[in-house]
Amino acid sequence: MRRLLVAGCGLVAALAVTTALRAQQPPMSNPDGWQIPQTAPTDTNPVASSPQVIAKGKDLYKAKCERCHGATGVGNGPDADPEHMPNDLTDGKRAARNPDGVMYYKIWNGRKKPKMPAFKTDMAQNDVWTVIHYIKTLRK
Repeated sequence: MRRLLVAGCGLVAALAVTTALRAQQPPMSNPDGWQIPQTAPTDTNPVASSPQVIAKGKDLYKAKCERCHGATGVGNGPDADPEHMPNDLTDGKRAARNPDGVMYYKIWNGRKKPKMPAFKTDMAQNDVWTVIHYIKTLRK
């Protein structure tokens, strides 16, 4: 019984250390104010792409993103900050700097300046991944 208790305590301690280390993992250094974990560039989209997913992503984009990023994604929406226009989502060159995981955290966490609202309280995680599939269709 004592050996089982000691073994159980060791497992609990190991799990606690692992969890604490993950929680302490600093976000990637980013001068633009994004809160992006170091693992984000390798995070993959858990939502499989399909015509239905892209259609749902388009609807979500229209409801949540279009007012700033514009109907075509070039950053000219009516609510865009004229002093800090949103990035052009159609620029295919940005794809290397913004793989799915990075895009997810930019949408999920937002940033203060220049302003990008965080959608973690407005959208489900799978909806964020879904809108990413649609955003990728806007790239030239």
